[in-house]
Amino acid sequence: MVIVYRSNTGFTREYAEMLGKAEKMKVCPLAEAQSKVGSGESVFYMGPLMAGHITGVDQAVKQFTVKGVCGVGMSPASQQVLDTLSKANYVPSAPLFYLQGGWAPKKVGWLKRRMVGMATKSIRESLRDKGSRRTPEENKQLDFLLHGGSFVAFENLETIREWMKGA
Repeated sequence: MVIVYRSNTGFTREYAEMLGKAEKMKVCPLAEAQSKVGSGESVFYMGPLMAGHITGVDQAVKQFTVKGVCGVGMSPASQQVLDTLSKANYVPSAPLFYLQGGWAPKKVGWLKRRMVGMATKSIRESLRDKGSRRTPEENKQLDFLLHGGSFVAFENLETIREWMKGA
């Protein structure tokens, strides 16, 4: 199996490379995989989220035998996020995973910054309204939404690594 990924700001690439090193698997960006990975070859696909859709997953499903898929986004991992992903991303007979990556506003164009700003506006406003009553976690979340940051950590790959042992 080959890890194929697409990354916009580097968080998905970072996870793919960590996973590849840990599992001793070949890692390849989607753009290169089209010429370097055989058609129908088994892959584990990783891609960033854009409005709930895992970028590039449709292309990967058409070209390869996708054994598993992982979306990387800004939100903390939860069952609700996984449920939303499974409704918005059709991957036949493959498990779906989610990892919290990060937010790098300086690495994206104005349109994406604007879209994220609109999507997170109510959260930012409610956190600001709390003022000094914010918890340390809420302060971190507000700072993350305003300035960006990374939640990429090797430990987050545990569930995927366990699944790969049986795949």
